[in-house]
Formats: sequence, C-alpha cells, structure tokens
Amino acid sequence: MAEGREFPDGAEPGRSGLWLGILVYRWIALAWMIILALGAGDFRRPELAWAAIGGVALWSVWFTVSRGWQRQSVRWFDLGLSVTLLLISGLVMKPGDVAGDVPFFATAYPVASAMTIAAAPGRGGGLAGGLASGFGLAVALALSRPLNGLPIEDLTLGEVAGLANGAVYYLAAGGAVGLMSRVLTRSGAELRKANEALIRERERAARMAERESLGRQIHDSVLQALTLVNKRGKELAARAQVPGADVRQLAEIADQQERALRALIQREPEEAPAGTVPLRTVLQAATYGVTGVPVTVTTVEPMWLSADDVEELSAAVRQALENVVRHARATRATVFAEEENGEIVVSVRDDGVGFEYDEQQMRREGKLGVLKSMKGRIEELGGVMRITSAPGGGTEVEFRVPGVRGAT
Repeated sequence: MAEGREFPDGAEPGRSGLWLGILVYRWIALAWMIILALGAGDFRRPELAWAAIGGVALWSVWFTVSRGWQRQSVRWFDLGLSVTLLLISGLVMKPGDVAGDVPFFATAYPVASAMTIAAAPGRGGGLAGGLASGFGLAVALALSRPLNGLPIEDLTLGEVAGLANGAVYYLAAGGAVGLMSRVLTRSGAELRKANEALIRERERAARMAERESLGRQIHDSVLQALTLVNKRGKELAARAQVPGADVRQLAEIADQQERALRALIQREPEEAPAGTVPLRTVLQAATYGVTGVPVTVTTVEPMWLSADDVEELSAAVRQALENVVRHARATRATVFAEEENGEIVVSVRDDGVGFEYDEQQMRREGKLGVLKSMKGRIEELGGVMRITSAPGGGTEVEFRVPGVRGAT
C-alpha cells in the first residue's frame, strides 16, 4: 500500500472519536511525564533524559498536526519510540529508581502508542495489534530494570508485582482498545451493508418508477391505437367490399403495439454500472425539502452519475432551486435531464420574473453567490454552466458535466 492515508478518518462510526480520545490521553500523559521528570530530582544522565523528553514532545506535535495515526508505518514507528523511551529511562534514572516508590516518569506515555495501534482497523491494528504492542512495551519495561541496575532475578516480590502491574497495564490498554476497534469495524461493516442495501432498493424503486412511467406512455399509445382500430374497423365493416390494404394497415398497427407492449413487460430494469448512482435519484434528492415552488423532475432515459460527482452536482441543482424560491417569484420549476453527445445535461427552469444576466457586472457588484455556489462546483467536475434569462421571461440554468464512460 502506498504511503499516505490508509483509510478515511471515521471509516467506521465512532472511530474518529476513539482517535480523538487517544490523542487527548497522549497529551495528558506527556504533560504528566514532564511533571514527574521535574519532580524526580537529579538524573544520572540529565542531557539524555531531557533530550528524550524533548524529542517525544516534538514528535507528539508532529504526530498531531500530520494526523500520523492514519498511517501504519507511522503508528509502528511511534511504538518504537515509546519502547526506546522506556529503555532510555532505565539509563537516565538513578540506580533503582525505576522500581522505587516515586512513579516511573516514562510509564504512562507509551500506553498511547499501544492504544493508537489497537484503534486502527484492518491489517496491523485491532485486537492482535493492541496485544502485540502491549507485549512489546511490557518487554521494554522489564528490560529497563537491568539497565537501571536491577537484575530481574534480584527483584523483590514488591518490585516484581510493580513490573507485572505495568505489563498488565500495557496489555489491558492495547487489548481493550483493540476490542473496541473490532466492534467499530464490525458495526461499520454492517452499517455499510445496510446503507448499500438501502441505496440498491432506492435505485431499484427509481428504475421501477421509470419503467412504470414508460409503461403508462405505451399503454396510452396502445389505447389510442385500439381506438383507431375500432373506429376504422367499424367503417370497413359497413362497406360491402373491404380493400386488403386497409386491413393490412390495421393489422400492422396492432402488431406494432403488441411488440412494444411485450418488450416493456419482458425487459428487466437496467442495473447501474459499478460506482454510479441513478441521475434521477440524485435530482430527486436535490429537490427534497424545497418549499414554496412546485418542482417537477424529468429524465429522458435512465442515466448514471459517478458517485464521486453526486455531491457537487446535487448541491449546484439545490442552489439553483433555492435561487428560484428566493428571487424568481415563480409558480413552478422543472428539473430536466438528458444525455447529449456523451454529456449529462441538467436544466433548472422556472417561469418567474427573470433578470438580466451579466457575469462581468455581477463580479463588479460582488454578487458572486451564483458563481461560487453553482458555476464553481460544476467546473470542478469538468463541466460548464450556462444561464439564460430575461426580464419577464423566466430563467434557465443549464449544467453540462461529463457522462459516465461505458454507461448506457
């Protein structure tokens, strides 16, 4: 995996809050470490001690600003830094002080490293990562004793209990956060599946609605054709002789309508290409909640919009409709979409008072709301916006954006 963000912050519900909580703990532990170091008196190697504390402080600043917890390599480097801090503490503390009555100044901060790894989803994180990092810190904590002049075999019962307490502290922190991460991962996966199922159902409902609309149109044509056949048949029946060409014409009309009706019944709703959303669904969502002006959404045929473009196009259409409500004094508005030369064309039309559209004058007057809210969004999608309006003639805002390649 390339270096960079491995996953979006908040990939599962609550994970961003978990990261924030661990980050707060990291800073509290850093402050506590500095306080304990100031109260510890003389160090055996003061330069090394304060260099280590200063390095950890600078690392915490960079880690916070760069959101380093989002990259696996940075998380494991952070753990290595905490292991090094524990080992250095054994070298800088006075002999025997790491197991003394005064709290060991570097004990609390490394917990943040174990929790950071445990909070990460996927490979290298979760419960296994939390326990592994906790175990590594526990080993470093044990090694700090010999470095401080306290051989493991010479530790008293109380010192062994203190060492065990620290080891359990690291393992418990990593394990607890790892379990929480597992719950968040599972709940996030279930939520995504539920959302995907809901989206599929909505898309299917939209396609069925489109199919029913087409069905009504064909049924109307069938009824009209039957009316024509009925009328023409009665006229022919009243004649003594019926020309074969007239009968053939009626048969052809009936045959055409029968084929059209069968095609409608037998055709399955079209499935959306991967990574796309039905354009009609996007436009209907953009009109949701618009009050004051009735809005009609019409699409010529099933069209698909890239999921990455949904937010910008929807916001632009929404802004156009809000402008209609606020300024146009219209009695109705129409959102019409069609595909033209590989582009998706969405028009927002109203029958309002209209206005003189002069982009340069709007810039000079500082009226850039339309440009920033609509034109800017559409241009970010590689499209263009066109406004046609005149006083008393209503307004049409047209958005042209690239269509989805390979979608039909």
